[in-house]
Amino acid sequence: MSQEAPESVLLAEALRELRGRTELSLAALAAQTAFSKSSWERYLNGRKLPPRSAVEALCRVAGVPAARHVALWELAEVAWSGRGARPGAVDSEPEPSRSPWWRRPLVRVAAATGIVACVLGAVLAVALRPTGEPHSPPAPRARSAARQVLCHGAGCTGQEPLATGCGDVEVQGAPKVLRTLRRSGVEVQIRYKPECGAAWVRVSGQRVGDRFEVSAPGVAAQHMVIADKYVTGMYRSSPMVAVKAGDTKAIEACAEFAGSASRECFRP
Repeated sequence: MSQEAPESVLLAEALRELRGRTELSLAALAAQTAFSKSSWERYLNGRKLPPRSAVEALCRVAGVPAARHVALWELAEVAWSGRGARPGAVDSEPEPSRSPWWRRPLVRVAAATGIVACVLGAVLAVALRPTGEPHSPPAPRARSAARQVLCHGAGCTGQEPLATGCGDVEVQGAPKVLRTLRRSGVEVQIRYKPECGAAWVRVSGQRVGDRFEVSAPGVAAQHMVIADKYVTGMYRSSPMVAVKAGDTKAIEACAEFAGSASRECFRP
């Protein structure tokens, strides 16, 4: 089965979204898993079916439960192996009327097709059921093909870096890290992408109750609150703010850490 099977396309899109959540380059992703950069490129582009262990490894790096993506992998594996292919054409010549109904070829084909449909439907129900964990919107196909950011300047304010391509290291270059603050195991970065004319904060090591803010002159400040344990242990990015005329020195990031009454702010 070719990589154009719908099941394979669905899996590849889900894996690209996961990779986008990590905000890791392919080389960095390879360094954190047992799979090479070239292998990840083939897996994410849908040119090769990844092993199940690769799907599980990407889920681990992205910090999300693996059940949904493993179910998608199982569906794609059926398509790639050909086990879900339609049966070959059967002789349409009618059998004698005395033949029992269960021996009629077309009936057997219909029954077999119905069974396959039920099984695939059950797998899809598992694969597509809501998981409850926060997630970025799936990346539009047009962005994947054109590899262009989807906003600039004021149009980026309030939008998510990954959903617009601004936070994607593979779309029009990597974002610039203007400054990094480390406090008690939490890392806060001010990130900026000239192609978007916008900035945001990306954090790691965050704990429940931490609060982050990014602001720039002339636009509304954007906030991010770590509300539950499901958004700890992974990279998280705030919504973006527009930066006028590339004035990166005017960007300000602030952090309020859980258990502390103080608020710490810094600039590039």
